[in-house]
Amino acid sequence: MGQPISEAKKAMFLQRAEARLNFARNLPAEDPRREAKIREAEKALQTALASKTGPVRGGSGRKPGKAGKKRVR
Repeated sequence: MGQPISEAKKAMFLQRAEARLNFARNLPAEDPRREAKIREAEKALQTALASKTGPVRGGSGRKPGKAGKKRVR
């Protein structure tokens, strides 16, 4: 499906998903969006757990935010 991610990135995704789930569970019971937020957070947690890890590819070698030189013709 997608490119493998690093173990550190997967851990970060898991941490965010768990925080999101805890936040949703702590919402008041009368909140109309509480159940939807809990379902979304559980799905995010499952996605983070299912993401595959592997060696991270080097990429293009450029730093992010740096544009390449413009070609003159």
